[in-house]
Amino acid sequence: MTEASTPKRRRPRGEGSIYVGADGRARGAILVVDPDTGQKVRRVVSGRNRADVREKLAKLRKDLDAGVSVKPGGPKTLAAYVVTWLPALRQRVRPSTWRSHELHLRLYVLPALGDVPLAQVTPTSVERMTAAMIQRKPRPLSPTTARSARTTLRMILRDAERDGLVARNAAALARPPRAERHELRVLTTNETRRFLAGTVDDEFGPLFTVAATTGMRQGEVLGLRWQDVELSGPAPTLTVRRSLARTADGFGLAEPKTTRSRRTIDLAPAAVAALRRQRIRQKEARLAAGDLWQDRDNLAFTDELGRPLSGPHVTKAFSATLGRLGLPHVRYHDLRHGAASMMLAQGVPLKVVSETLGHSGIAITADVYAHLSREQRREAADAIERAIGGES
Repeated sequence: MTEASTPKRRRPRGEGSIYVGADGRARGAILVVDPDTGQKVRRVVSGRNRADVREKLAKLRKDLDAGVSVKPGGPKTLAAYVVTWLPALRQRVRPSTWRSHELHLRLYVLPALGDVPLAQVTPTSVERMTAAMIQRKPRPLSPTTARSARTTLRMILRDAERDGLVARNAAALARPPRAERHELRVLTTNETRRFLAGTVDDEFGPLFTVAATTGMRQGEVLGLRWQDVELSGPAPTLTVRRSLARTADGFGLAEPKTTRSRRTIDLAPAAVAALRRQRIRQKEARLAAGDLWQDRDNLAFTDELGRPLSGPHVTKAFSATLGRLGLPHVRYHDLRHGAASMMLAQGVPLKVVSETLGHSGIAITADVYAHLSREQRREAADAIERAIGGES
């Protein structure tokens, strides 16, 4: 029998639309009548395999024929599902990550889709939500914020799909808003030298030097402990083991952002000198504070009473310092980008830069720094000129 004459394999009678999801579980759906509205809604069931789902669908049909109520017992709306989803999420993610998802839900997702039955959220409705965010008046939101809100919703619907409450993840199927691409603006090498020289005696001078020479995230610098710093020996290092994060009780040390964020960084001489200055200053502050000293975690960077530093306070001081020194305005986070850019400009392999920054993979590093600054492009052109010896 030829391929053209081979009959199509038919789905077994009564099986309906049964499929196997990415998690390996089988799922199927049946239309039932909601006794409150009289409308037909999809009732999704899941099981270990197709046979398990077929059995559950058959039971639903039997209950329907017998007049037994098959009204779904799960949450009817997205908002109702979130009531139990958010507390469970808190146990799985870092406090700062949980706050971001809670913010996205409270400000963007629930006002748009909270009253929609969970199983009736569609890819189109998700796209309308993100489009409305970007077009909001009088203050439109950025595509990045809209993408983040969609990511939160995708996480919710992924868990709902796993629980058999929806047949598909509508947020995953929705087209994301176009990503913004901003050219990185970092301090040049000469500007960085001016910045570090101009902050040697400042309160946050040592902190800024460590950030600018290691590429550490702000929370990682603020959560650095003295026991994780090794300044003696021929190769001084620091190890990132904790990150300072805001909690319900104020500030606390949390696990780093990713597994690869736990890393050991070799220190430049400028960073070693800065940390030694900071250690002396902190000892003097501890003596001056006496019994008022409150440092419980042996943090390297604290206020005058040993308390953790506030990230917004450090960022504000950073911006003020740039203005005082007549340097162009960049974000505090651009100190991290600047460190990476200087390493790449000096020929440090991309893999080493990625490991130093604590990126989860080298692809992220390659994507973020795909566009070199004008200074670095000029250096690349000069290098080619030197290589060919100026011949025309």
